[in-house]
Amino acid sequence: MTLVQIGIIACGLIALLYGFVATKQVFAADAGNARMQEISAAIQEGARAYLNRQYTTIGIVGVVILVLLTATLGLRVGVGFVIGAVLSGVAG
Repeated sequence: MTLVQIGIIACGLIALLYGFVATKQVFAADAGNARMQEISAAIQEGARAYLNRQYTTIGIVGVVILVLLTATLGLRVGVGFVIGAVLSGVAG
């Protein structure tokens, strides 16, 4: 294993550790007063509605692209596109 590869793995581990520590701090923080919680709930509701709309639109466009790719380039390309699209959606 080269020094660069070790550095890449170390950076990944440091990022995971930071994510774990930051998550613990956020969940341990005070939720705020009633007004702050009300605002937070409204933001969450709006974000959820926005994401639902985005995923619906992307899904429709994705199906059209899937059909075009499969018809022109073959089934293997279509399956690859679906795998990439699903993993991209999960990552988002």
